[in-house]
Amino acid sequence: MKKAKGINGKLDTAWSLLIKLIAGHRCECCGKTSYLNSHHVHTRARMSTRWSVINGICLCVGCHIGNKFSAHKTPMSFGRWFEEYKGAEFVDLLIIKSNTTSKLHEFEKELMLEDLKAQINTYK
Repeated sequence: MKKAKGINGKLDTAWSLLIKLIAGHRCECCGKTSYLNSHHVHTRARMSTRWSVINGICLCVGCHIGNKFSAHKTPMSFGRWFEEYKGAEFVDLLIIKSNTTSKLHEFEKELMLEDLKAQINTYK
């Protein structure tokens, strides 16, 4: 893992790597294997889901920000695709989790980072 500043940066880096590992280093939308990004389904500003793996999807740059159909250029269409891909129950659970209030303490972030690292190690 690359070096990141502070606990939030380390969590971001670990989360991003884990999302790509879970997807098998393949865009979950089109299947490409290069120029991959880890996309937050709900904005990363929502701390309740910022480092939750259920809030992440691996996308190539085109499906993330570049194509006519992409997570950032056509969010409503992408949202419909995501619901078909993951299922309505999954999306409902993610919405509930995303709408909860979360103020994490430093020790909780440290525990979360250790958990992400442990999950990463299961893929290595």
